[in-house]
Amino acid sequence: MSEAAGDSPSFGERVRAFLDQSSSLSKVAHDPVLTAELLLLVRMSFADKSVEPAEADAFAAICTRLLGLDGSELTDILKYLNDFGYETTDAQAAEMLADLSVERKREILDHLAIVAKANGEVDERERRLFEATARRLGFS
Repeated sequence: MSEAAGDSPSFGERVRAFLDQSSSLSKVAHDPVLTAELLLLVRMSFADKSVEPAEADAFAAICTRLLGLDGSELTDILKYLNDFGYETTDAQAAEMLADLSVERKREILDHLAIVAKANGEVDERERRLFEATARRLGFS
């Protein structure tokens, strides 16, 4: 290995440096519960096979107004979720939320409902995802 190659930062160091520059992305990357909620919100957005502008707006509003994320970082957050969440199932994401308080779990279900209803109708696939998530969170 050449000396120059030894001086370059490792992949892990580059990822850490990138995350350090993006505070909301760092928050998501270091908080598995937040990551799980965002994964479920993204999955709800895509449940009916298309993301309409109203659904994208609802997702952005939840992220910025309710979860306190920086809107200018949402594209990077979505890339992170795509890169690191593609192997996570809906069931696994819901399991990450199972130990939260009842109040927090209801908030998450409210967020999912907002996205599902954003375009004016709830598709059967959206309903199934919502009901399955509610069951996994301990609601009948």
